[in-house]
Amino acid sequence: MSHQSLIYLIVTLVLFSGVSRAEIKPDFLMDSDPKFDRLSPVKKSMPEHIRLWIEVLARPEIDYQRMAAESIAFAHQKGIPDLIEAVPALETVLTAESSHPSARYAAARALIVLESRSSSEKLFDVSQKHGSELRQLIEPALAAWDYLPIRSVWKKRLETRETRPQDLILATRGIRRVRETSALATLQQMTLNFIQTPEIRLEAASAAGELAETGLEADADRLVQETRTSSTINRHCALRLLARHTSETTLKLLAERATDPEPSVAAAALKRLNQIDSTLVLPFVELALQNKDVNVRTQAALAYIKLPTKDRIRTLAELLDDPVPDLRRQVCTELSRIAKQPEFEETIQSAAMEILSRDRWRGQEQSALLLGELGHKPSWKRMTELLESSRPEVMIGSAWGLRKIADPESIPAIVDKIRRQTEVRKTNQSAEIDLQVAHLFEACARMLAKEAEPEMLVYVPKNLMNGERSRCCAIWALGWLYAGKPDRSIGRQLIERVNDNSMPPVENLLVKRICIVSLGRMKAVDYAAEFRQKLGKKPSNDTYSLTLQWALTQMTGEEFPDVPPELAGIGGWFLDPIPSKVTSANDDPANLQP
Repeated sequence: MSHQSLIYLIVTLVLFSGVSRAEIKPDFLMDSDPKFDRLSPVKKSMPEHIRLWIEVLARPEIDYQRMAAESIAFAHQKGIPDLIEAVPALETVLTAESSHPSARYAAARALIVLESRSSSEKLFDVSQKHGSELRQLIEPALAAWDYLPIRSVWKKRLETRETRPQDLILATRGIRRVRETSALATLQQMTLNFIQTPEIRLEAASAAGELAETGLEADADRLVQETRTSSTINRHCALRLLARHTSETTLKLLAERATDPEPSVAAAALKRLNQIDSTLVLPFVELALQNKDVNVRTQAALAYIKLPTKDRIRTLAELLDDPVPDLRRQVCTELSRIAKQPEFEETIQSAAMEILSRDRWRGQEQSALLLGELGHKPSWKRMTELLESSRPEVMIGSAWGLRKIADPESIPAIVDKIRRQTEVRKTNQSAEIDLQVAHLFEACARMLAKEAEPEMLVYVPKNLMNGERSRCCAIWALGWLYAGKPDRSIGRQLIERVNDNSMPPVENLLVKRICIVSLGRMKAVDYAAEFRQKLGKKPSNDTYSLTLQWALTQMTGEEFPDVPPELAGIGGWFLDPIPSKVTSANDDPANLQP
């Protein structure tokens, strides 16, 4: 791996460290109103499959052994219970001298996926006996399980000059994971071994930094001063050694690297300062925000996010227009959180309005989302102007913002835009228009805008011109306009959609469900008997059945008992039991149907 590739990897690891909140993004009310708490299917036991897989593991065919082991691992990951029964058969494949490497690998992986810690000794023995590929698979699991006997193997590898790089990295990572402090001196030597490969030096520095909270400052200073080898790698090693240090010497070194000319080093230093105390980053923020590297800007933003003031908020708001999507989105999310503090709400709204008024699409999109999330009503006028944007992000974000704000003064502009977009769709079937119109219909529903009813009705019939989202939102909005007040004409149109199974194409299932929702919300009791018939004698836990149940409750007040979750298996296995149960490992595979 080149030094440039290593630096790129390091950079990606620091992005957004310490900031992980849900992003603000346009959603749809119809997806959660009404909300159906469907119980997830319970995975049922598959005893016949398990017995079959165990029998197949005992067969001599390599591919059968491998695929049986892979099936066991996959089934466990999908929640199928009782697969621990296969452990003895998997261990046999794992340890047999005659096992093919591919079957042995699959068996080892299955045991790891099953978290069969009782198999640790066998896995350990096999990993040391049958090659690097198995060690790469098994040793991280043994580290996670803290299997004590492997520690001495790792330590010996670190001390042996002939150890291959892959095994050396495995040992270093294992030592780091189990925090084996007795290896610290060896790791320090590896870090300072300037003829060692950069990959191994960086791994050793990371491990040493994890093991020690004090005492590595002198090594770090030596690395920073060293210029005979790659100075960038040396500086990264120095920072990794100090990963848990907080001494005055450490803080001084980190402050010096915070303005390092190599962005990846500066970002790493700023990250560590943020972890210790974000006030330590404040002297560097102004310069860091001008850095071309997003990782450096991110750490600067994080300091202001943790320590907001009105002036810092105005600076943060400028990042709503940052060229890197992740940064501008995260700043948007954090500003919405900070706005919940009354002393900052007005400042954030004012700063976002300033960004919204500009002509740069990135800032327009994020400020529209932010102001919509905050329900800032004065922004409605500018958002209606931005409905005309040629950028999909802005035309959709502003439509969603108008739905969130729901200011009645925006109704004429919204209805006009829906009408014009409906005409455009006769020749332009773009997904962006579909989504924009959908959000605008939901805005009309929130404001009970009767002015939009004629446009909503245009979207009820099945028409290839109409997109799925805008149709559903139009129908959903009609339900709100006529909530508790059934309209016979509209009701007939909606039930036609529910019953439309003609070809081509069959009516969209989501459209059918939303029609049922709107009929329920209207309390269109004329269709209650038809809904009961569709529901059948045994209501199920699927979304369509739950929608019918909800609609009937709205229409008649009828309550339905909770439906237990379904028992769900998984199909598509490489072998399935035939009706006459397979009972012998000597059964010929030809008798096993795929």
